Amino acid sequence: MNLLDSDEILQHNNKLTSFVLISPDRVDHEDVDIFVVKAPPVPRLDNINSINSLTRLCDACQKGLNYFGYYFDVLRSKGKEAAEDLPAACLLHTGAKTLQVGEYESCHLCVLLMANLRVKSLDMESVDQSNIEMCWQSDKPTPTRLHFALTHRGHPRSAKNYWNFFKLQIWPASEFDKALFSMSDNSEGMERHPSTASVSTRDNAMQWLKRCQANQDGIHNQCNPISTDWLPTRLLDVASAIHGSTLKLVMPSDSAEAFTSDRRYITLSHCWGKWGASQLPVLTLENMPERLQDGIHMSLLPKTFADAVQIAHWFNVRWLWIDSLCILQNSQDDWRQESVMMYDVYKNALLNISADDSPDAQWGCFRDRDPLSVRPMSIRFSADQKDLRYWLTPDTNAVFESITKSSLAKRGWVFQERQLSRRVLHFTSHELVWECCAKSPYFASETFPGGPPFKSAFNGKPKFQTKTDFDALENGSPEWYTAWAAICKEYSGKIFSHVHDKAVALSGLAQEFEVALPGDTYLAGIWRSTLPQSLLWQSSGSSGPVQKTEHYLAPSWSWLSIDGPISHFPPHHGSGTFSLVNIVDATTTPVLQSQPTASLNDASITMQCFMRSVEIRPDYEKKPWYMLAMGGGKAHKLVIKDEDGTECFCVDNFHSDAFEFSFDVEWDENSQSGPVSVAGEFVPLTMSTPTKDEALCLRGLLVESVHDKKGGDINREGSTYRRIGLLSIHGPHCQRFKYRMVRDMGNDQQGWDRLLKQLGPTHQSWEKLIRDKEEESGDDVTSDDPNENYGVQTDLGSVEEVERLYCLDSEVDRELGGAFERLTLNTITLV
Repeated sequence: MNLLDSDEILQHNNKLTSFVLISPDRVDHEDVDIFVVKAPPVPRLDNINSINSLTRLCDACQKGLNYFGYYFDVLRSKGKEAAEDLPAACLLHTGAKTLQVGEYESCHLCVLLMANLRVKSLDMESVDQSNIEMCWQSDKPTPTRLHFALTHRGHPRSAKNYWNFFKLQIWPASEFDKALFSMSDNSEGMERHPSTASVSTRDNAMQWLKRCQANQDGIHNQCNPISTDWLPTRLLDVASAIHGSTLKLVMPSDSAEAFTSDRRYITLSHCWGKWGASQLPVLTLENMPERLQDGIHMSLLPKTFADAVQIAHWFNVRWLWIDSLCILQNSQDDWRQESVMMYDVYKNALLNISADDSPDAQWGCFRDRDPLSVRPMSIRFSADQKDLRYWLTPDTNAVFESITKSSLAKRGWVFQERQLSRRVLHFTSHELVWECCAKSPYFASETFPGGPPFKSAFNGKPKFQTKTDFDALENGSPEWYTAWAAICKEYSGKIFSHVHDKAVALSGLAQEFEVALPGDTYLAGIWRSTLPQSLLWQSSGSSGPVQKTEHYLAPSWSWLSIDGPISHFPPHHGSGTFSLVNIVDATTTPVLQSQPTASLNDASITMQCFMRSVEIRPDYEKKPWYMLAMGGGKAHKLVIKDEDGTECFCVDNFHSDAFEFSFDVEWDENSQSGPVSVAGEFVPLTMSTPTKDEALCLRGLLVESVHDKKGGDINREGSTYRRIGLLSIHGPHCQRFKYRMVRDMGNDQQGWDRLLKQLGPTHQSWEKLIRDKEEESGDDVTSDDPNENYGVQTDLGSVEEVERLYCLDSEVDRELGGAFERLTLNTITLV
């Protein structure tokens, strides 16, 4: 169902003054957006100074916070009725100019707002044409967040013209004292400095590393694995750069004596960008002798590389690894060898430097900033005759979006680098952020040096190690497959300069999981033990198959073959879901046998399965929201065919969820574009048995013959197919796919009705069965245990895979048995 327009909501309730909008991807259930129905007034409380701040506020922000304090004083002291007529919002700034003046004059709130607008890279001219409003949830007796929204003055006020761009988390000082924001007990611990290159910033970073290495609470075991003697093929000598202004290349195999006392090294994650593609200093076969002998002068290094040298020196680490300076960029053999060693390179590094705010290496790691942008606000106001003190800081989304929404975070290679690294030191637009593998606390920042008690971090996308205590898990545990599914879904949306790198850039993570899944086999982005469920990934509407390149990338049944994000990736069989196919063989042919998780020459899956010819005719016409809200509107059609192409039945999806589908082609689901029809074979892979609320469901692939795309007669046995989409069938409609009326009977509707009536009950949800029984008998037959009388009694776990498709169906009577036949079992190969 589409979100309703604010005007449409207000037509039904003219008493609403505001309402919340909940996004389905929120990781914190309390994190909502607010829409204020009517434009709030400029606060008129000149004679009331209800808020005292330890830092400076401009007149506009002072008045806004004064009104906020006044509102909650009324709410707490006089109750909801007294506050009912008070707007839970106020107009803060009209445009960007007064906001920029406030920042220039060191208004703490203006500094925080401007810092966030810069992270979002908003055009100040557009901001200047908007009002900046402050609002809060009026139904809460104690505030938890202040919301700041932009609404453009040139357009009607509506939920579409009201953007909650920033939130301040409110921390009661009675629960969260000064220690939350300081790593020291003295008053200087609250001070912040105007550069991320400052001594205090360096000291914070060193303290974070020491805390992680000390592992006093035992939660940093994954950050501190048993040390190994492994070293990269080449490293950069930081000491030569610090003392001699040249960064020398060193090969540990040729200079073992240099690594006797200290083998620690640090890695760098950076964005090449368009500039780097042509201007970045790189290692080549021609200049490697010079780099080994004399090095490269620091003045010739881009700022990000020079800063990385300085950061390594912070930690007194002599060795640094940078991809463009340590891998030969004009040797395919060297790149192939080094690219699959990324697992070891990043896994064994002391930490990884992440230049999050740099679109290319010219920008550097360090940033100048207003110290107030990373200092918590301290406010005090009187309410209900009590003196209340609060801390105000950016909320979890604002703290981490400088990382999760950065240009660096969009890169595929960097995703693997971050996940494999034991520790990551993020250099953002205004502060340093620490991330490690501990379950909690696994991060800190200059705003929160000790780590805040957020319910989630990195906007719900931290390193995979932090979500589960993998250190305590046995090898092969289901949690490993769940983690892999989450990794694949996130990785699929990353960007690659060269699309053929997609499989290789996942190779290191695959090696990481191979250690934990010793009895399993990696197959082009999925695991052998999860077949066939893991074939049911779904590409999003903006995704499509990777265009053909000179290098083989992945088979069509692998999500790696899709250019763009996947919206669903099933990790393993869920409860009540069973395989319907017998996997005869699943193989991959790697380019190099020693690197099975990297580049492939070929891959295939051979299976025994049932097939049915189908054609899907999508409906792209946009429908009004009220039709969609009632469960109708989309007139998709699913045509079932016989093997000769004759149409034998059509399922309409207008008023029911008879079927669902997605195509592996590039098109926009919200536009009137896309294929008029897609014809192929439906291969049911899994069956989910009925539950109280859900009917039986067949899920499977849409495939087309590699040899015959025109849809003529096909000898399926032993044929080769490629995936072209996904299809799910629900309830009694599954019978249309499981049975065929014999040719000389025609398409007898009465026969079909009798078959569906006789076999349909085992396909319905328990609630539907009970409801139908009540309608027939006129009595209330509701049971506390629907499964007792109506549930599926067959134990599918003890039935052969290919037999499960029909095992729920009781024997049909003699007449129907002569009119219908089951599908024929085939052996096919997917490529």
